[in-house]
Amino acid sequence: MKHWDGWEEIREVLPSFDGVYLDTMSKFSYEVLELPPYYDSKACLTAVFLYSVDGKMYDLMLRFIGISSLKMDMDVGFGDIQISPEQIEDIQFYVKDYEHGSVSFYCEAISYLGVEENTEESLKLALQKWRKLERMVEPDWQEVTETLDMLVDFVDRPVVTEILLRSVVHENKGIRDSGYEYLWYLDDSRAFELACTGLKSEDALRRINCLEYLAKWGEAEIVPQLLDRVENDDDELVRCYAAEAVGHNAEAEAIPVLQRLLLQEQDDVAKIGMLYGLALLGYRELDSFFENLQNDYYIVRIRAALYLTEIARNDATVLPSIVAKLKLCRELEETVAVREALDYALDELAN
Repeated sequence: MKHWDGWEEIREVLPSFDGVYLDTMSKFSYEVLELPPYYDSKACLTAVFLYSVDGKMYDLMLRFIGISSLKMDMDVGFGDIQISPEQIEDIQFYVKDYEHGSVSFYCEAISYLGVEENTEESLKLALQKWRKLERMVEPDWQEVTETLDMLVDFVDRPVVTEILLRSVVHENKGIRDSGYEYLWYLDDSRAFELACTGLKSEDALRRINCLEYLAKWGEAEIVPQLLDRVENDDDELVRCYAAEAVGHNAEAEAIPVLQRLLLQEQDDVAKIGMLYGLALLGYRELDSFFENLQNDYYIVRIRAALYLTEIARNDATVLPSIVAKLKLCRELEETVAVREALDYALDELAN
């Protein structure tokens, strides 16, 4: 754009920026600078604007060059800025706060100085969104998950830890369900206790969320509870996840127990989890995973592909054979969801 120095750069970094509207001006400085190419003295206003993109806040730094007729009301916040073309001799733009009239001036040119994420403002934005959602009777599920996605970037902050812990006991079921999904990010004794308690939930998805948490943050002391889920849970996918969690937390002594449960198990979804639990404990039957890539049930084929990906990541000696098998299955697979899982697996192993 004419008279915008760095316009292509700014559009590359912030594709949504239209060069017309800006939000809050958080900082500014007025100075007279001698700028190239002629090094004439020019009155300049260098300003930082808060700019929101995909749930994150950025500091957008601009310099307004050759300003004139500057008016400011220091008692009003500088926001809702509009930049309009205004060609009067050397003047090219008219800049004003169109909502409150806090600032206005003319300028000859605008220069883009850079952009960087403002983490504190990003956190503030996420907190504002969450506090609004948790007061709603029926918050939008997508907004809840998007806001939690924003918050987990700050999971090391105590305020976010408390929000995630409160979310799993919130009166709204949607927030509770989402909270359990994001509990996985917390290395916290209170979250650990919530996950252990959640194993007894009547909701199978809740039990799976808790098992995912315990697979990551669990300890050897919870292995008996996990084995109980493997043996007695009435949901095959829960049994699958429970066996995986056993593999992450138990020692080799648990191998005979899992082997016995595997022989007793009738459901292929639960069996594939037990095979992976055994593999994590050091007893690996690679051919059994390969066979499950041909299983009649697509869920089993997906989990076999995901488990083989993890095995190959951790053992370079079996990487070539696993990749070859996944490629062959990808060529023959007809179910879209399984093809996507195989594509993901091959992409991950290629990297």
